[in-house]
Amino acid sequence: MALEAGALSCPGCSARYPIHRGIPQMLPPHLTTALNLKRACMEEIRASMLQGNRGQADSQEIERFMWEQQLYCWGKQVIYGDTRAAKTFSSYAEKGASGLLRFLQERVDRVKGKAILYVGSGNDRLVTLPLEEAGALVVNLDIAAEPLEDLMAAGARSCVCGDARRLPFPAESFDMAFSKGSIHHSHPIAEPLRAMARVVRRGGHIIVAEPNRYALFRLPRYLLPPKLRQRIGTLLRKRPGLGYPTPYEAPISATEVAQILRAEGFSQIERATLTHAPPRVPSAIARPWENLGRSMPRLFSRFAFEFIVYGRKTWEES
Repeated sequence: MALEAGALSCPGCSARYPIHRGIPQMLPPHLTTALNLKRACMEEIRASMLQGNRGQADSQEIERFMWEQQLYCWGKQVIYGDTRAAKTFSSYAEKGASGLLRFLQERVDRVKGKAILYVGSGNDRLVTLPLEEAGALVVNLDIAAEPLEDLMAAGARSCVCGDARRLPFPAESFDMAFSKGSIHHSHPIAEPLRAMARVVRRGGHIIVAEPNRYALFRLPRYLLPPKLRQRIGTLLRKRPGLGYPTPYEAPISATEVAQILRAEGFSQIERATLTHAPPRVPSAIARPWENLGRSMPRLFSRFAFEFIVYGRKTWEES
């Protein structure tokens, strides 16, 4: 693709993508159009969050998109507005980032000079910046532009606003594609995983880190009894929590991910644990929980909070 006066153009298909604040906007056309309704939609979603409801929309596709826009705004409000929440988030984010980087570096000989796609990066400077410092050519992709703007302000070199299910890149563009905590937002998960598989070169790597379906403490609020849901809504208004599940996300299992990757031509499949204890568990419990998980992985890995699935592409797509 070539840069043309504030836009990217594709010689192969004649598509043009505007650049806003240094970020190519490569969303599918119907999502780009929906941004005109962003403010009104986000106000409705925020109201449904505080009431503990799932919300309603004429188009699930558009509402899913708007939920992703709202989540980042909500997260920033929580982190900057609550000292305890900020401390918990920072500690957990640092632990997850260091674990993912360690796993990645153990599977890939050297990242220097390699083209790497980070799907659903958000503003994750803890993973992106160390990879760039090691010489990797990292492309950060997210469906929301605001976290990417913050990531670029932190020093990231390359960000693209796009949909993980319709990655706007040619086949076999990257040496590695990875995601952390974003695939469970895109059901059916085969769509983003197949898209990631398509853009990985033969011999390249894929890494998927996700909250575990079988982990403890993973009950969406919309499945709770109405009175308890209302109580949670009241608490959120007083002291918001770190996260809020959207109606379109649901936890997945390592087995599901591994099966899809095998079908897409990936072998050498490995499974590992990223974190064993959920973020809000007190440190006095989290530390021994993590230690037990590392010393007895066969017993504890199935119920770990976050898993990792790794694969290597060994044959061409049919």
